[in-house]
Amino acid sequence: MTLKVAPSSKLLRIILIDSYFKGKRVEVDVSGHTNLSGTNAAGKTTFLKLVRIFFADAPGDVVKVRGKIRESFVNYYLPRLTSYIVFEYQTHSGIKQAVCFSKNESINYLFVDKPFELADYTAEPSPDGTLNLIPCTNIYRHFHLKQVPVKAVSSPSHYQKIILGTAVFSDKDLTEAKHRFSLAAPGKNLSMLNTVVGAALERNTDFKRIKELLSSIMLNGGKNELEFTMDVASLSIWKTDYNALRTYDDLASSILPKLSKSLYTAENSEAILAEYKHNLLAYTEQFDYSLKALTLELAALNTENSTANLKTSDEKNSLADQISENNRIVDGAKRQIETIEAEKISWEDKDVGSLKSDYANIDHYQAQLDNASVEKANLLDEAQNITAKFDKLKSKRQAQFYNLKDQLSSQLSVANAEYSEIRVKQNRVMSEAGYDLKTAISENENQLQQLSADYENKLSHCHFKLQSVDVSKEARAQINLAQQELQRANEALNADSRQAIDFERQAQNSAIQTDKILSEMADTANKIKTKVSAKNDLEHLLNPAKNSLHEFLVNNVDDWSESIGKFLAPAVLASTHLNPDFSAEGSKNNFKGLTLDWDRVYNDFAKTSDTISAEIEQIDQHILQLNETKEKLSGKVKAIANEQSALQQDLIKIKAKIALKQQLLESINANINQLNIEQKNAIEQAKLVLETEAKALNNALSKLGRENKDKLSQINQQHLDRIRSLQEQHMGQNVELEGYIKQTEEKSSQNTTEYSLAISRLAADEKNQLNDKNIDTESLNKLDNEIVTLEKQLSRLKNAPGIISSYNAFMSNSYSQLDSLNDKSFKASQGVTNLTQSLTELTDRIKARKAAFILNRDAITVKLSKVSQQHEMALRLTNRLGEFEQAFDTAQPHSFETICGELDNILKSHRKALKSIKGYAEQVISQMNIHLNSAIKKSIDMKSNALEIDPNLRLISDYIVKELPLVINEVRDLIIENAALRGMELSGFYDQLKRYESDINAFSLRVNSYLEKKTVFSALGKISINLTPLLESHEVFSALKSFKKTYEAWSKNNQQSLPPESYGVAMSEVLTKFTHNKLVERHSNLYDISFEAVVNNEKKIARSGNDLKDISSNGMSYLILLAFTTSLGSMIKGTQNVDILYGVDELGEISVENVDSLFAMFDKEKDTIFTAIPNADNNFMGVYHKRYFINKPKNRFEQITANDDPLLKAISAAQTSAVGTPS
Repeated sequence: MTLKVAPSSKLLRIILIDSYFKGKRVEVDVSGHTNLSGTNAAGKTTFLKLVRIFFADAPGDVVKVRGKIRESFVNYYLPRLTSYIVFEYQTHSGIKQAVCFSKNESINYLFVDKPFELADYTAEPSPDGTLNLIPCTNIYRHFHLKQVPVKAVSSPSHYQKIILGTAVFSDKDLTEAKHRFSLAAPGKNLSMLNTVVGAALERNTDFKRIKELLSSIMLNGGKNELEFTMDVASLSIWKTDYNALRTYDDLASSILPKLSKSLYTAENSEAILAEYKHNLLAYTEQFDYSLKALTLELAALNTENSTANLKTSDEKNSLADQISENNRIVDGAKRQIETIEAEKISWEDKDVGSLKSDYANIDHYQAQLDNASVEKANLLDEAQNITAKFDKLKSKRQAQFYNLKDQLSSQLSVANAEYSEIRVKQNRVMSEAGYDLKTAISENENQLQQLSADYENKLSHCHFKLQSVDVSKEARAQINLAQQELQRANEALNADSRQAIDFERQAQNSAIQTDKILSEMADTANKIKTKVSAKNDLEHLLNPAKNSLHEFLVNNVDDWSESIGKFLAPAVLASTHLNPDFSAEGSKNNFKGLTLDWDRVYNDFAKTSDTISAEIEQIDQHILQLNETKEKLSGKVKAIANEQSALQQDLIKIKAKIALKQQLLESINANINQLNIEQKNAIEQAKLVLETEAKALNNALSKLGRENKDKLSQINQQHLDRIRSLQEQHMGQNVELEGYIKQTEEKSSQNTTEYSLAISRLAADEKNQLNDKNIDTESLNKLDNEIVTLEKQLSRLKNAPGIISSYNAFMSNSYSQLDSLNDKSFKASQGVTNLTQSLTELTDRIKARKAAFILNRDAITVKLSKVSQQHEMALRLTNRLGEFEQAFDTAQPHSFETICGELDNILKSHRKALKSIKGYAEQVISQMNIHLNSAIKKSIDMKSNALEIDPNLRLISDYIVKELPLVINEVRDLIIENAALRGMELSGFYDQLKRYESDINAFSLRVNSYLEKKTVFSALGKISINLTPLLESHEVFSALKSFKKTYEAWSKNNQQSLPPESYGVAMSEVLTKFTHNKLVERHSNLYDISFEAVVNNEKKIARSGNDLKDISSNGMSYLILLAFTTSLGSMIKGTQNVDILYGVDELGEISVENVDSLFAMFDKEKDTIFTAIPNADNNFMGVYHKRYFINKPKNRFEQITANDDPLLKAISAAQTSAVGTPS
């Protein structure tokens, strides 16, 4: 049987049908290195992102809502029912399709087991020949009717499990599809390849994202969050019970013995107090009987006393009433006498006798009033005449004063006007002098400016001549001729140099081609060797190896190859560790009676015999093709070597011509330099003469400035002298006028003073004449007072008749009753005296009888008080014993005095015992209350709640001493059991984290082993990544480590005893790290990463994204990222024959040499690069298998063919001659 070599799994083409290029089909061949070019925002990166979709990245992660694409993936890429994204790809079993389309506004996938054909997506054409696309709602049915095997999935996760081969045995619906459509080799998978491809395109230097990527790979796509779940509540309860039990153990040695002793003391004292209570009840009955007898005797005595009191009280009240009545009569008479006496005094105060005498002279008073009024009127008339005379004199003097005042004011106004006129004239003269000064200064400045301008013109002319000094025309002509000759020589030299560079570039390209062909030849030889080895391995599978399944079947089954052998792959037959056996047909894990380790068969040997045969045939064909290719490459190398030899001869000739022309250039340059030196010396001599002339002009200009300054000083001095002369001329006139003005002002002031004195003298004369006539104010006031007195006297006498009449009536009526009232008052007072004597005698008799009653009552009360005290004492003592039970009748009797003497001590002892019980119980309860949810506390609380009343905690103390120890034993057993169980779980979680630490270190070494192969770049040496575990510094890990140490020490020594206190402390420390019954931590937080790179022979370390950017340049950091991500891709695919397509955006920042190295790196790993470069450098454009241009204005993709690019044409022709097939 001939074995065929399986082709590498790879993406071949990306086809867009009616996608974001509406109504168009875009087809891009990505089977080799491919580039997209176009203007900015043409959609290059948008197309590159489809590579991530093929490798099973979620659409939502691929298309973020930013940049150009602001819609969802479906709305942008698959906007219509006829929109498709088709990925045509190669697997180990043939060419397949992965089709993406939209359904219910979400992405759906369809795997198709055949190559892409446009006819698969079009219906019958329209009458006009137009092709009609099949809507995605009918595409599955369309392939089904054509009997094409397909598999439809509706979620990105299911698509990922199929395309990357990660579906497991439990995914029964996806397992068969995985075998048919996966990129991975049979029995293998490409888990996490999607994240690596996405990271290469994202170009993200964020270390957090890089760590997320590494963790995803380490966890094989599992959840990044490490989660340890434990019922923290139960752990907390265990910790509470543990702490409660330790507290109880402490109490058992310190408090509980004291509590037991106090309980015993309380029981003994309670027995004695019960007997005392029985005796006190008997004494209380006896005292009660005595109290009743004495109370009756005292009541009889009180009744007798009350009857006597009533009798004497009536007599006393009668006498008191009589005394009160007589006192009332006396008081009434006295009040009437006092009223009459007061009214008599009131009439005496009114002086009725004087009133009668004055009333008789009323006419005389009226005559006096009339005479006084006439005299006042005569005096007032004479005073008025004198006042009128002096008013005329005052008016005359006032007129004289104002006439003189007006005359002086007029003279002062004239003098002030004349003084102002003189001041105006002075100012005008001073102004004219100032004007003359300004005119003189202006004329001087004009003369100075004119002279300065003449000097400056001469100086400017001199400077112009200095600047105009230049080489002669003959010398300039010689220099121009030399420079022209130099230019011609340079152009010839540049042409020869360009030709030499072209020859060198051709030689370099030839060398590159030779190296590439030699590399291809070496690769071809290696491939032949690999294919022959693979063929031999497959052929060896047909020979039964010792202890293999093949040998087992040969030895145990006749004609096995015609029965069960038809269903077993050669790799399965050759396996030596499948544990073959035969069992009943109905066995669950057998096939035609053969029982095997089917999990191992499934994982390691998923190939069928047909597949192996196809692989052997492909290997044979491939070996034949490789041998032919090797021979053609050898011929091509020889042809290139001949071309290189011819180019070397041409290059030697060109270099000789360049050397001769360089000598000529040196000679011309020397001639030009000599001419320049001669002209420079002539120019320096001319400049020296002109500079001397300019210096003389500058000195003359400075002298002119100094002379002008002296002249200005002279003009200013002349102006000052003139001003001084004018001031002296006008000073005399000013002094004379100022004296006259001052004299006039003094006269005006004197006139005012004389006027005031004259007015004062006239007023004094007026007063003297009035005095001579006895017309003064005092006389007039005396007359006024006399008139007022007479008017008041006449007013009083008008009411005199009525007052006199009332006085006569009082004397005849009220005042005549005064004697009879005095007699009545005397008789009533005598009756009061007699009655008061009778009342005093009665009071003495009452006091004697009351004294006898008190004497008898006190004797009975003393007896009653004593018995009452004993009774009260008995009751009080009985009440104090109310909480105690009464003893039986046979109880021992105790005297009342004994009980009273000893009860306090016994009660005190009992209370002390109860207080101790309560204190100790409270200590126990309070210590247990700290452990809120502990079983011990709950047991105590349950007992407390069952008790209706227990004020002194006596009952709960009995429970603590007698019943609680039984509960403690059960709790102790549970705590020890749970401590062992939880300790094992937490210790196991610590071991799990420790394994993660080992896995991180191993993964770091594994990644670096792949990175070492990537050091192929210019100026960039060894690259490595360091994963540093952080578990030792992680607080959760530290807490678990401490707990594990304590747990192991306890379990090793004595696991039957209660764990030590350090165990509980360590457990508490761990519990504080739990949140919602979980310990959750991201795997990426368990380590730190750093990159090391040798850049320009200098070791650099990057511990952050910014450090990585700063290592050398953006291009260099991108190279490091690409080397890193492709290493992860190589690690993921391992030995699988898979060609990974990496989307890489913007290589423009990377040097040409490193771009070539980058392509070599991808070729070495048998991977492919898909780039987006707007205008790729022709120096590395030839490495692309296909090139496409996105024509944005025309809204289409255009493939750049060999006819469009001469360089691509030459490369294509070379490839055609080497391989024998068109590109």
